[in-house]
Amino acid sequence: MKRLLFVVFAAMALLGCSGKKDFTPAAYLTPQQQDQNMWKIIRYLAKPPEGLLPMEIFYPQYDSFYRAAQSLHRLDAYYIDGDVHYFLVSRRAPSIKDKRVATGGRMKFDEQGNLTEYEEVFRTWKMEDEVLKKKSLFLFDILVTGGDLTRYYTANNSEEYIEFPDERTYFDKEDRKWKVKGD
Repeated sequence: MKRLLFVVFAAMALLGCSGKKDFTPAAYLTPQQQDQNMWKIIRYLAKPPEGLLPMEIFYPQYDSFYRAAQSLHRLDAYYIDGDVHYFLVSRRAPSIKDKRVATGGRMKFDEQGNLTEYEEVFRTWKMEDEVLKKKSLFLFDILVTGGDLTRYYTANNSEEYIEFPDERTYFDKEDRKWKVKGD
């Protein structure tokens, strides 16, 4: 009996030290902080109203538009490592079937909580929610641990994982938006 208890406790200790990170947003942020952080990035994540110039997305008259857009986005995962905040956000995607698309990235804030750096590292293909949850969390873990995501780009994988970046599309960190090379 003692031997069985020892094996059980040893197995529990090994599982507890497996290094698996908790990506639940509530593990790092209160609901209010989750809302605040989403508000700080929604103007980059959401498609802007037709015809707006880049700086106009911050005009107060568009706040209601972006609040509505924020309600359509879901914070699926979050992780903080030092001063880097990693995020995984998904939203419904236009499709005949109910599908979602996820964006994984990282950001930094100053002491006052202002966004100082923002980068979308990957955006997935449209997928049904259950498939998206598995694949996007898998990609998010690779992002957080500093792994190489290029093997999951469309050009390098027959299974759909990452739509962007690709050989033509990249994320411009300075302008905080996806761009096509040569434009």
